[in-house]
Formats: sequence, structure tokens, C-alpha cells
Amino acid sequence: MVKIDFSYLEVLAEGDDDFMKEYLETFESNYTSLTKKMLDELKKKDFVALGKTAHQLKPTAKMIQIPCGEDLEFLQHNPEKATADKINSIRDECEDAFGQLKKWAKS
Repeated sequence: MVKIDFSYLEVLAEGDDDFMKEYLETFESNYTSLTKKMLDELKKKDFVALGKTAHQLKPTAKMIQIPCGEDLEFLQHNPEKATADKINSIRDECEDAFGQLKKWAKS
């Protein structure tokens, strides 16, 4: 299980439930669509696009300090070193983080 730091989100949300709902929806949509896109780009060997896609997901992951934020930064600058296993690992970490976020937002 990935350890999530919610302190930055707490500051941003300032107790606003609508903000948290929107953030959760955006996070879920981003990690599912962008990791799928990265896998497609890897299959096509479109490394320029893969690096750009990794860059799109990186801020969200780093905001809540998911370790895969570092992997995304690495892939942003070294997309040719991407593997399906690495991208799937990023997706799995995001999925775990999303589950924790949902629980945290309800508390």
C-alpha cells in the first residue's frame, strides 16, 4: 500500500466538499485515461508522446506524494526506457491512492 500525504489537499480544499469531489473525479479520470494512453504510446513506440503523457500525470501524483510521481518524472525525460510493467505499476499505485483518497474524503 502506498502512503499518501493528504496535508497539501487539506490546505487546498479548506473543508470544501465540492472541491474534494471534483479533485477525486479528476484524479480518477486522469490516471485511468493517461496510463492507458501511455501503454498505447509504448506499443506504437511513440516516445515523444509518452513523455508528454507522463508529464500530464506527474503533477497530480506529486501533489499527494505518490512514489510513482518520481517514476513519471523519469519517464517524462526518458520515455524510451518505459516498459508495460512500469506503466502498470504506476496505474496500480494511482489506483491504490485513489482508494485511500476516497476513504479520506469521506472521513
